[in-house]
Amino acid sequence: MPDRLPVHVNRERIHSLEVPASFEATDSFVIAVKNHGEAGRVHVHLDGDLAEIATVADNNYYVEAEGACEIPVSVHDHRETFGKIKIVVGYGATTRWVDVELTEPDHGGPVAVGDELTVSGGDDAGTGTADEGEPSRESGGLLADQPVLPVVGLGVLAVVLAVGAAIVLDSQLVTLGAGVVVIAAVAAVAFALT
Repeated sequence: MPDRLPVHVNRERIHSLEVPASFEATDSFVIAVKNHGEAGRVHVHLDGDLAEIATVADNNYYVEAEGACEIPVSVHDHRETFGKIKIVVGYGATTRWVDVELTEPDHGGPVAVGDELTVSGGDDAGTGTADEGEPSRESGGLLADQPVLPVVGLGVLAVVLAVGAAIVLDSQLVTLGAGVVVIAAVAAVAFALT
């Protein structure tokens, strides 16, 4: 379902126009006009960069008394864009501008999980071992059972590199930096072990 930009006409008084100050969408959207009074026309105009990548089929729309109207805005180029929509009622009596931001659509979507990645729910669901002491195929192996190991390994590597750089370069600034790396690595390992 496309995003909807709500517009209220004649709600407060004749030719009143209520729109949000800004609107965000990722694709084509609909300007949803609700008329709370007598019949009239709504004029729509796209402005700025929005006019370059989007279109409306018609600029003038008739909305019946106490009726509703949907104005489709078709987006042709899916890229991040800023622009404005000018909405006019009462033949120019009231004009409002809406800041519009089009963002790139998120193509991530749901991730399908194959049968080989699911864990069966037997009597000991979640234990993750086939035999005592032997990691099973479902558990993901030793690293999945012991997530602290990569942290400890990276901490030791960081300390070795920092101390090595301090010894080779023999600079007070490098030694100070190595000290900071050693303290951070020790803190990370201590945090991971708790």
